[in-house]
Amino acid sequence: MTDKRRSADYKQVSGYVPVELAREFKSICAREGVSQSDALEEMLREWLAKRTAGDSSQPEQPSPPRTIAELVQANMTKLKYSGVKNLQALARGEVLPTPGDFAIITSTLGIPEQEQKMIWQQTFICLHNESNGVKDECECT
Repeated sequence: MTDKRRSADYKQVSGYVPVELAREFKSICAREGVSQSDALEEMLREWLAKRTAGDSSQPEQPSPPRTIAELVQANMTKLKYSGVKNLQALARGEVLPTPGDFAIITSTLGIPEQEQKMIWQQTFICLHNESNGVKDECECT
């Protein structure tokens, strides 16, 4: 698991919100078993996407998830009550979902069949490359 506090790929952000909003946020995160960092990251991505959707001067939107781990990581909150086990391990790329769990994930997120195939295939291409120590343009986690 990545320790985000020590990772050069992560930066702390902070701000002030009303007390009740903070309490509700913390309560829901705890109840759903989602870290506050993961929830904030998801909210920030959605907020930024909304703000930059029509602004051509902004950098290009982040690419859509290419692997199962990226897909689960980006949608952890939406998948929390889907019935899929091991979401944290899936998001870290430590395990792969069963075909049934993959179907639940993609159905919950409304992912078209063609995109499902691409994500499934890209995941295994990345796993194959990592197991052989091969580094290519595939920026797998």
